[in-house]
Order: sequence, then structure tokens, then C-alpha cells
Amino acid sequence: MSTNPVTSGNTYPMVMFGRRLTETEIEAYDHVDPILARRVRVIRIPGIPGGYTGMTLGTWVLMTHPVSDDGSSALMAHELVHVRQWAESGRIRFARRYLTSFLQELRVERAWKAAYFLIEAEREARTETDRWRERKTGGAGRSL
Repeated sequence: MSTNPVTSGNTYPMVMFGRRLTETEIEAYDHVDPILARRVRVIRIPGIPGGYTGMTLGTWVLMTHPVSDDGSSALMAHELVHVRQWAESGRIRFARRYLTSFLQELRVERAWKAAYFLIEAEREARTETDRWRERKTGGAGRSL
């Protein structure tokens, strides 16, 4: 097993194509179907435009920093909602819907970060992550 210098340095072993979710994570992130969660690959990358720390492309969850594999990360919970959204809509349809929502909000807000926070898929992911966190922690804190 060769280690990829881009993905090494995590708290878990990382191979060239990322890591799969642990059984602990699959059980903890119960807002996503376990069959879908088992298809996820977590890949560490050096950066994401806009300074974000996570991004999802299909079943690939791209992270700029290590995320604990104990099933406690709100960021991972958020990105897994996007994994589900991609799976439900299909890749092209999800990407088109996401971009269209962003452009519509950008036209109104005139600021890309404000528009990003109003994207329908992002609002849904934040809401579901908040619900997941409340179930797991008894309501302590808010998600992304």
C-alpha cells in the first residue's frame, strides 16, 4: 500500500484513493443510508477554492484537513448529506441544480459567499446536520 503525499498526515491511514468510512462512522452518521455510506471515499486535498474545508463530488468527500474517524464530525455529517443529494438526483442533475441555485442567489445577493449560503442544497445540508447533531449531542452547538 503506497501512501500519497497529498493525503498523508491524517489521523487514519490514507491511501492514494482516500479512505472509506469506518463502521463506527457508518453507524454514527445515521442520516445517510449505510449502503451509500459504504461507497464514500474521503480524500485529503491541499485546498478548496473559497477557503472551504470540505467538498463533495458524488461519493468522493474532499477534505483539506484530517477529520476524526469516530463519527463525531459535523463537517463529515454535512458532506454526507451532499453525498445523498448527489445519489438521489444523479450527477448531472444535482450539479445543474446546485449551480442554477447559486447563480440565482448571486444575482440577488451580489456577493458569492452570501449566495453560497443560500443555495438550496447547502441549506438542506445545514438543516439535516443540525438535526443529526441535536440527536447525537442533545442539542449542543450548531453545525456549519
